[in-house]
Amino acid sequence: MKISLIKISGAISLVGILFLLFLSNIIPPPIINIKDITEKELNNQIKIIGEVTSIKNFERYNFQIITLKDNSGEISAIIDYKNLPNLKTKDKIILIGKVDLYNKEYQIQVDKITLLLNPDF
Repeated sequence: MKISLIKISGAISLVGILFLLFLSNIIPPPIINIKDITEKELNNQIKIIGEVTSIKNFERYNFQIITLKDNSGEISAIIDYKNLPNLKTKDKIILIGKVDLYNKEYQIQVDKITLLLNPDF
């Protein structure tokens, strides 16, 4: 009886953890203004809507750095070439990624970029 109760408890715990992992992949991160990014967002996913102001290619290292601005500020975003869309300056995008700190400045490690075709912001 005692062993089966332990097995049932373990199974329920495992199912709960898997359910939380599943939910974390479905629920989108919150949209945030660039000026509102703080230490609290470090290592967390966020969503930013903004305009591409500059693009720097580092083909040798297989990544690109873009500068993204919204109505509150600017931030750099690092994009791995495998996730790289065909971006141009002045493109309006939705960016989802994890907040990092590099040289005492916040930056975004990009997980997903969506180009806005009819931006209204």
